[in-house]
Amino acid sequence: MAKTVLLARPHPFIIAEMKPLLEYCGYAAAKLENLADLAVQAKSSAGVVISLAVSSSLGETAAEVFIRLRQGVPRIPVLFAAMLPLDKALSSLERLAKQTGVQATILGVAAGNENAVALGKPETFLYISKDDLTEAPRRVIASRMIQRHFR
Repeated sequence: MAKTVLLARPHPFIIAEMKPLLEYCGYAAAKLENLADLAVQAKSSAGVVISLAVSSSLGETAAEVFIRLRQGVPRIPVLFAAMLPLDKALSSLERLAKQTGVQATILGVAAGNENAVALGKPETFLYISKDDLTEAPRRVIASRMIQRHFR
């Protein structure tokens, strides 16, 4: 039986691009339909994906979802995803870490990060951009990083 990864802040990009990658990595992807179910669904998941997109079918911001997640399941590994490259999303991730009191290690998809010790830890913000999912060499690295992060 495949481990499940929760798509906690679904966005069309996440559904279209991230879900197939998670399935390729051996995970079942479950879409969160209601924020009230976040803790229950996350507890039975290997990890959680939160979209940094401006809008989501949930309606709450990425920060609101992350705060709620940490209140219910503080130790679960989290992956953030967005259309932007990491250098453009870095300030948002740093702001989110500061806002939630997390001393975050932010890792983007790069060959040097494939075996990072920080992968799999709750204070690690693994970040995947659209380019990481659509460019074949980066997709391979992203797959390996996801598998290490969501062990």
